[in-house]
Order: sequence, then structure tokens, then C-alpha cells
Amino acid sequence: MQEKLATRNLVCASHQVKGYESSGEIERLLLVTVKSSQKIFTEAEVASLTGICVEHLHNFARSRHLGFIARAAEAAGARADQWLFTLSDLMVLVTLFPRCTH
Repeated sequence: MQEKLATRNLVCASHQVKGYESSGEIERLLLVTVKSSQKIFTEAEVASLTGICVEHLHNFARSRHLGFIARAAEAAGARADQWLFTLSDLMVLVTLFPRCTH
């Protein structure tokens, strides 16, 4: 009996090092791997790396003052807005905002 309990505790402890336990289930932490030379990320890259949809990404970035908008003049004279994020912004997004489920 003690052997089974000790084995279960070891398995739970090893899982808790890699993730955290929430309501009896082990949830894995998100690990994002990027090139060390890459300093700026587009909204599409951030959305694909974090699993956050672009709409939620824009709303969260506005409310938390993350990222910045790059304005590029198109050939037709219209303005195209694109959000750009730093590596620090990416770390904050991964830490604070959960993946979108829709």
C-alpha cells in the first residue's frame, strides 16, 4: 500500500515541476521558443506563438499598453496599421493571457 502511495506522490511531484495542479488535473505550462536574434514580432507571429486570436490580442495590448502600431503607407495612399511586439511583450502575453478556445 505504501509503495503505491509513494509512487503516486513521485509521479504527481514530477508533473507539478513541469506544470501546476488545478482542480485535480495537471495543466501544462506553455513553452514558447523563438530565435534569440529576433527582437520584433508581428501580430500574426504573436497570435500563432501564443494561441491568442488577433482580436483578443489587440484588446489586451491596448488595455495593458503592450506593443506598438507600425503605420506603413500603401501604394494607394491608404494607411495600414500593424501591431508589433517586443520579446518582453511576448513574455507578458504568454504569462498573463490564456490561449483562446474558440
